[in-house]
Amino acid sequence: MRVTPRVLLLVTTSEWGGAQHAVWLLASHLRDRYDVGVACAPGGELVARAGALGVRVVEIPEFQHGILPWREAAALRRLERLLRTQRFDLVHVHSTRAGFWGRLAARRAAVPVVLFTAHGWAFAEGRPVPMRALLAAAERMAARWTTRIICVSEYDRHVAHRFRVGRPDQLVVIRNGSAPGDAPPRTGHEVRRELGLPDGPILAFIGRLARQKDPLTALQALRVLPEGALLIVGDGPWRARVEAFVRRHALERRVVVAGLRTDVRRLLAASDIFVLPSRWEGLPFAVIEAMMAGLPVVAARVGGLPELIEDGVTGLLVPPGDPPALAAALRRLIVDPALRRQMGSAGREKALREFTLERMLRETAALYDALLR
Repeated sequence: MRVTPRVLLLVTTSEWGGAQHAVWLLASHLRDRYDVGVACAPGGELVARAGALGVRVVEIPEFQHGILPWREAAALRRLERLLRTQRFDLVHVHSTRAGFWGRLAARRAAVPVVLFTAHGWAFAEGRPVPMRALLAAAERMAARWTTRIICVSEYDRHVAHRFRVGRPDQLVVIRNGSAPGDAPPRTGHEVRRELGLPDGPILAFIGRLARQKDPLTALQALRVLPEGALLIVGDGPWRARVEAFVRRHALERRVVVAGLRTDVRRLLAASDIFVLPSRWEGLPFAVIEAMMAGLPVVAARVGGLPELIEDGVTGLLVPPGDPPALAAALRRLIVDPALRRQMGSAGREKALREFTLERMLRETAALYDALLR
């Protein structure tokens, strides 16, 4: 009689972001193939969504608060106890903090297979240099406790080589993916009325409101554009800063901060251009979803974004932290609806070829099976 392998998906926080999205997708679609559990900080969106699926969730309270030595030691003890008592066959860790302590706990508990997905390396460009050096050293150490390291882009594999994180045979690329669905019907008038957006093209920003995604650069670019409204979907530590900028520059008529939403596809179908001025990135799900929705993408040339966006074909790439360059790229698309449609169509075709959820799940399950054997 075949025993279903027990798999634990571990991530630090339960606030919604790319790593949490990946964990939720894996839990949703692989639970019929494996006995899947999720572990993370308590109380956030991931806990609610995993619970709604019927996936068992183990909450790690120490991950909910700031980093203190005694708290990290307590998290390590809790994780090691969990892995020893539950006897998982495979532990798949996501995000830097859970990635380090989860791999150390798995090593101590003799878990047979330990995977780490780097959703963009924590030591990538865009962070202070001393912090990058410290984080790279920690990743080199944790790689010794890892069976395979999954990179979500070729860029991230290159960065791992450059910083000597892991052996070449440990590194595997599995790009993120999204379910394609049908080409969505346009819902611009309906959403515009609902959210109180003015006439003109709608620019969509979907992401965590934090330094990494740099929403303030998008707002600074909007200020100099003659038309267009910005729809910001997401939450995070910079939300108050974003809302203060909107008030200070009297942008209330042109900007809507919608918070977390479950109707992302409907909002994308209402939009005309997707914008993401990140300072560093892995391979963001939000851009793949925008491409699936047929939107041209204007984004910073960082991380794996050039693997998604062909500059001048499916969208436009600009330097990070450069509001004038971002505004110029957005203006080019705002004034040319035909170019928007052309780039959006090319982006959807590329996403359907290379960035489907089915491909991401198939490659992940194949890796699980190969290592579990």
